[in-house]
Amino acid sequence: GAAVGTFYTIGLALLFAFPVGVGCATYMEEFPKRNGKNWNLYRDFMEININNLAAVPSIVYGLLGLSLLINFFGMPRSASLVGGITLGILTLPTIVIASRTALRTVPQAVRDASNGLGATRLQTTIYQVLPAAMPGIITGTIIGIARAIGESAPLIMIGMVAFILTPPTGITDPATTLPVQIYLWADSPERGFAEKTSAAIFVLLMFLVMLNMLAIWLRKRFEIKW
Repeated sequence: GAAVGTFYTIGLALLFAFPVGVGCATYMEEFPKRNGKNWNLYRDFMEININNLAAVPSIVYGLLGLSLLINFFGMPRSASLVGGITLGILTLPTIVIASRTALRTVPQAVRDASNGLGATRLQTTIYQVLPAAMPGIITGTIIGIARAIGESAPLIMIGMVAFILTPPTGITDPATTLPVQIYLWADSPERGFAEKTSAAIFVLLMFLVMLNMLAIWLRKRFEIKW
């Protein structure tokens, strides 16, 4: 059940954080500053929030999910939906920073050649720059998701500590994740839970190793030597 809950939670976090993070990084890197109060205001707003989110402890994200998603929007407590959005916000700074770095590695000659052939800035970004930077973007995304898999403090704050008898069948069903399950089993006084805790830790480590191996393979497979 914890493995299924982890799959739902991390999948939702990826679906939320990847398009928002890549879009934010592309907006800030590929579209230069223009004259106008609104343009600079939006850019400064994103810069400030990215820097702040990167320095915030993980438990603060749990407080954000509890106060905003559960208490304000009324989302179900202990659900993968709330956990996925919370972890998505947590991984957002990592994805944005990695995406901006990957976009900067694309040579300016690629942009100039595309613009010289008559492409607009948006067409150049979508068809030339983003595909060239995608290996770095994917690697940063996988590293951010790998970090999110091991987080337990934000999920404990939003109530994902319930005793789940059956695996969840949807994103709104009560669920738990492997780090939270490890935390609960490790705190149990019964000796039988020592083996269960060790097994859960092994499964979580396998997930992390597989994600890191996937990141290395994708980078080697699609990396472009300029």
